[in-house]
Amino acid sequence: MPWRRYHLTMTNPPRYDDLPRPPDDPTGLPLSWGVWGPDDQVGTLNRITEATVAAAREEIRTGRRFNINLPLDEPFGLALPGAHRRREAPHPVMLSEEHPGRVTRDDRLDGFWLQGSTQWDGLSHFADPTHGFYNHAPLSSIVHGADSRNGIDKALAHGIAGRCVLADLVRHFARTGRDWSPMGGQRAAAEDLAACLAAQGTALRPGDILLVRTGWLTAFRAAPDAQARHLMIQGVNGARDYSGLDGNEPMWRFLWDAGIAAVAADNPTVEAWPIFPWKPALHLAIARLGLCLGEFFDLEALAADSAATGRYTGFMTAAPLNLRGGIGSPGNALVIR
Repeated sequence: MPWRRYHLTMTNPPRYDDLPRPPDDPTGLPLSWGVWGPDDQVGTLNRITEATVAAAREEIRTGRRFNINLPLDEPFGLALPGAHRRREAPHPVMLSEEHPGRVTRDDRLDGFWLQGSTQWDGLSHFADPTHGFYNHAPLSSIVHGADSRNGIDKALAHGIAGRCVLADLVRHFARTGRDWSPMGGQRAAAEDLAACLAAQGTALRPGDILLVRTGWLTAFRAAPDAQARHLMIQGVNGARDYSGLDGNEPMWRFLWDAGIAAVAADNPTVEAWPIFPWKPALHLAIARLGLCLGEFFDLEALAADSAATGRYTGFMTAAPLNLRGGIGSPGNALVIR
């Protein structure tokens, strides 16, 4: 029997442990469906409100701006062909016109994968194998066009803007003497993330966008050649083993109860990889909690400035592509301090 609908629309969503858990569910994990109403299509982005955005204006103090988007041809264009089973770097084509009194250029992108570089996952990207897509969206509703459910255009309409908080796990683990590598499937648990933020002197607020630096991008750019970069994406013999956030239930609880609106990282998956069927994972939380995830974000300049100034917050804005029913989108993100 399909999981019943419930109508628990609340200004302050319930605590994680108060979320309902469907009976006879093979995962035993909760669903947040209905928390923001039966028709909601943006999930945790609801944590971003007029009040949280207005309060975040205090983060703009010097006017310094940080682009946190990779070039569209990075990472896949810097590795060997086939680094991903289907995604690749786009191929730009320039068109020229030259006439007396008028010279113009135009361009297009061929083979443009919307999740091939810095990118947001839409809530239509990952379904729960038992219950379907977020908030009772059937598989048949995941289409391109105006009638789509949970598309990336819904995230754009809501708006991704407000206070961002950087958790620089690389520097934190170096300070504390923990062995850490961006590859090898190492996991940063909820308590590690909390300790990192505490050591930085940063407290989370509802509506925050959490940026997590794992060091993957640093290592990718330091790799000696395309073959080495290829292995950092594909893994040895195709066994991808990225380090990242632990996707188990304590992390779900931490992110939910902290009121995080979105989580973005510098690695390919945000969470440690691989993930396994019927087991907790942040990608499964896309469907079950409406969690907004972003991947391949370039946090290097922002992290260097944070280390130099001791300030780990900023005002962030991002504008996903207005593609009706889009499964994902380039990040199009900027941090201002």
